[in-house]
Amino acid sequence: MKKIKYISLLSIALFLCVIACTESTESFLDDKTEALTLKQIFSDSLMTRQYVATVYWQIPSVLFAPRKAGWFLQDYEDYSSATDDGKEVANNRNRFSPAFMKADFTQNGINADFDHFLNLWTAMYSNIRICNQVMENIDQCPLSPKTIYDMKLEIRFLRAFYYFHLLRNFGGVPLVGENMLSPFENYDMTRASYEETVDYIASEFDSLVEELPEVQNSEKYGRPTKGAALAMLVKLYHYAASPLSNGGNMGTGENRLLVGYDDFKVERWQKAKEAIENFYAYNDAKKYYELVEEEETIVVDGDTVVNKGKGFYTATTSRVSKERIWFWLNDGSGSNNWPHNYLLPKSRAGNPKIVPYQELTEAFPTRDGRDIRDKNSKNKYYTAPGRYNESNTLYNPDKPYLNRDQRFYYTFLYNGAMWKRLADGAKEPIYTYRGAANDGIFSSGSPTGYYYAKICKTDVIGNYTGSDKGQGVAFVRYADILLMDAEAMTEIDYEANKSAVEDILFRIRKRAGIDEGDEGRYGIPENMSKEEMIDFILNERRIEFVIEGGNRFWDLQRRKLFADLNNSWSHAAVWEKVGEDKGVPYFTWSVQPVEQHYFQTKMYHLPIPLKEFGSAKGKLIQNPGW
Repeated sequence: MKKIKYISLLSIALFLCVIACTESTESFLDDKTEALTLKQIFSDSLMTRQYVATVYWQIPSVLFAPRKAGWFLQDYEDYSSATDDGKEVANNRNRFSPAFMKADFTQNGINADFDHFLNLWTAMYSNIRICNQVMENIDQCPLSPKTIYDMKLEIRFLRAFYYFHLLRNFGGVPLVGENMLSPFENYDMTRASYEETVDYIASEFDSLVEELPEVQNSEKYGRPTKGAALAMLVKLYHYAASPLSNGGNMGTGENRLLVGYDDFKVERWQKAKEAIENFYAYNDAKKYYELVEEEETIVVDGDTVVNKGKGFYTATTSRVSKERIWFWLNDGSGSNNWPHNYLLPKSRAGNPKIVPYQELTEAFPTRDGRDIRDKNSKNKYYTAPGRYNESNTLYNPDKPYLNRDQRFYYTFLYNGAMWKRLADGAKEPIYTYRGAANDGIFSSGSPTGYYYAKICKTDVIGNYTGSDKGQGVAFVRYADILLMDAEAMTEIDYEANKSAVEDILFRIRKRAGIDEGDEGRYGIPENMSKEEMIDFILNERRIEFVIEGGNRFWDLQRRKLFADLNNSWSHAAVWEKVGEDKGVPYFTWSVQPVEQHYFQTKMYHLPIPLKEFGSAKGKLIQNPGW
């Protein structure tokens, strides 16, 4: 087999700044004209380190939705904006999330030719190829044997990580092994089955568990560890055990085994539980990871309250946290000002790209943990006055933001929410009512009446340039392990595991600062059925992981729940200013529809990009429906 001898660069600097942090629209088999040989790069220790670093630069391609070529933060697009959680402000259907939300990928005339399908495919395989180039050439580098050994472990982890993302999007994919595919040959590659792809990824993470370090020093903080490999095994098996692939296979005929298993087996959930227990056994001995629990005093609508849920904020905004297991670190350099500039409203020097729907705000209970939604109402998904859970005495439909789960205040900015206007100033109200300057709904502000505060530091505005802004986002944190455990135990044997499942939910809600209540249940209903418990766990995941790695998107996908959104509407909170009392404005509000969702069953798996499908001359079987 021929090996790739050159890198597509005019210089190593050009490679590092352009190729490694872009998602080329070229096929990953295409020829390239190159100037620096791999031998030259790997004969220099600095260039070798830089080359290895490029593999990390594509981690955002897994955390965030597919984009046009280039990982630049002005293209920030979260998977959640393709769900019932929220939307893109620009609503450009040439982008992945708005196109997915409308089930319309026809911008190029052919569904499978939608640019972002190819961008995603190419980004993953480009990184896999770089990984294989490193593995084959790094032994010749003038670095210490220990350094080379460690780099190989990191590269193998990242290669498996990128394969996992291919699995989630496409199902079984070509497994290129250690080979660096030559651009001069057609290898007639075929797709591995779904099961073979899962087994390959699992075998990689399994072996890395034995070899990766338990902790990384400050210089290497954020690079893979033994705990990260154990957590990725949990994530992999939990995903593979879910209904989409475990008994709910969407394929027929020749593509059936490419997108799932042939039948349902509870043993797959047991495999996920075994991976969880392996993680616990390791962590119980080392205590590297835990839920972060803190409290503070805050002011909500003029009332001073003790917030026992600050740990949630710390876990999602701190660069160093015992809750983070595998994560991406934004380096905090330069002028990108992520995430604050991309989430906060204009009045706070932001340029928001994504905003939440009313439905997401309603997923959050009151501070006693009780649901605000009237589940017996025909319109159970929104709580305009007269359409709420009247038995919940803490919820006031005229003042809907009072008495809420403390995670609510760390996740959303709403009409009257407090945030600094100036970097060195005091907090002032944000106004999103119709006609409000800068941030008003249906004008220059949010189209839903809300903004995200999640993952933003509360003392920072949009144009903040300090180096400590670079906290990044967790791909797996300890709360995720716990909630995956609760789901797995519910699927395996709910009656036998009910107490253990509830104990996990109690822990999550206690950390969130929710009141324990006289019965010590943190608002969790008693005697839920298995189906009700699964719904409850998914809602808790929705609350906990807003805009963290697309968790809502993948939960809807793997549980086959996207179909429930077809033809449904998402809503905005429309506040109207009706007067002032001693200089203090007062308002009325209503809930209004702003976006209708569409979904086609084929969208549970993305298509093999048309260019790859065509060049494979029949060797790459297409996904169902495309």
